[in-house]
Amino acid sequence: MKKTIFIFFLLSTVCCLQLSAQWSNKTLIYGSITRSYRVYQSPNYNASFPASLLIALHGLGDNMTNFSSIGFNYIADTANIICIFPQAVSDPYAGTAWNSGAGSSGYYPNSGVNDIGFINALIDTAIANYTIDNSRVYLCGFSMGGFMTERMALQSNTRIAAFASMSGTFGSGITNFSPGRHVPIAHFHGTADATVLYTGNTYGSDPDSLIRFWALNNACNPTPTIYSYPNLVNDGISVDRIQYSNGDPQSDVWFYKMNGAGHTVLFQPANDITEAYELWLFLSRHRLGASGIIDPIDFSHKILVFPNPAHEEITIIFHSSEVINNASLSVYSIQGALLLQQTILHDNTKIDIHSLSKGLYYYQLSNKKGNVISGKFVKQ
Repeated sequence: MKKTIFIFFLLSTVCCLQLSAQWSNKTLIYGSITRSYRVYQSPNYNASFPASLLIALHGLGDNMTNFSSIGFNYIADTANIICIFPQAVSDPYAGTAWNSGAGSSGYYPNSGVNDIGFINALIDTAIANYTIDNSRVYLCGFSMGGFMTERMALQSNTRIAAFASMSGTFGSGITNFSPGRHVPIAHFHGTADATVLYTGNTYGSDPDSLIRFWALNNACNPTPTIYSYPNLVNDGISVDRIQYSNGDPQSDVWFYKMNGAGHTVLFQPANDITEAYELWLFLSRHRLGASGIIDPIDFSHKILVFPNPAHEEITIIFHSSEVINNASLSVYSIQGALLLQQTILHDNTKIDIHSLSKGLYYYQLSNKKGNVISGKFVKQ
C-alpha cells in the first residue's frame, strides 16, 4: 500500500512539473496603448523561492513569438527564471520598433512611444504576479532590441541588475549619456555584420566606441583580459571574449567579438557558442546593489544544466574553470538511490541519460574544493 502511494506521489509530481511549464500571451495597457507580451514559466518555478526576471527585446520588424524561440526557456528550466518577451509597437514606416534612439536620416521610429515606461511597468507586473528577487532583474535584446537595452542601461538602470545587448549599440538619437552608476553590461557583435555595421554604423555608435564608453564609466582597467573560445566548428566564425574589470564583478564590461559573424545570433552545434547561454552566464553573475566578489561557496551562477525536461542526454556548461576542477556529477532517484556518477573534466559535457526511466531525478555536482550545487530534472 505504501509503495502504491509513493508511486502515485511520484507520478503526480512529474505530471505537475510538466503541466506547470507554460507559455502564455498577456496584455498590459500602458500610455493608452494595449501592449502585448509573452511569458515563460518553467516547470520548476516555485513561489516559495524568488525567481530571477529576464526581459528580452526582439529586433526591428520581429515579434515576441518568434523571438521567444531564442532558447531562454531551456535555461529557465534549471536557473529559476521568469522570462518575458514584450512586443514592440508597429511604426508606420519601420514595422515593429522600439523607441531606442536608433534611426537614420533624422527619422527615429516610434519616437513618441514611452518604451522605457512600458519596460518598467512590465517589471512591476511581474513582481505583482510572481515571486521575483528584485535584485536579480535583467534586460537583454537583439538588434533594435539591443539598441533599446543600451538606452535603458543609460537612462533607466536603477531597477535592473545587469544588461546584455546583441548586435545593437547606442542609437544616434541618444543625447543623455549619464548612467549615474557602474552598469554591468555585455555586448555581442559580429565583425561582418552588414546591418548594424561593426565599423561605420549608420544607426548609432560602433561597438568599439560602445565598449570604451562603458569601460570608462565603470572605472575599469584599460587593459582587458581576452579569452578565445576553441574554434571547433567550420563556420568561418571565431569568438573572443574581451573582459574589462576593476576587480568588482558588479562593474564588469564584457565584449563578445564574433569574428566573421554577420547580423545573427549564434547557436551550438552550428557555431562555437550559444549566445543565449553565454548571455545568461554573464547576467547571472550580478545582483542589484551587490559589490565585491560573489560568495565563492555559491557557484550556481557559473553553471547551466539543460535541457529540462530532457530525453536522451543533459548538457553541462561551465562559466569558470574553477568550477570544473575534476568535478563529480551524481544523479539520484527520488528515493535517494545513486543511479549515475561521472567525473567532469571539461566544459560543455554531455551526460547520457537514455537508460533512465521517465520520471523526476536529482543531481549533485561537487568539486574537490568542496563546492556543491544540487538541482533536479525530468526525464521524459
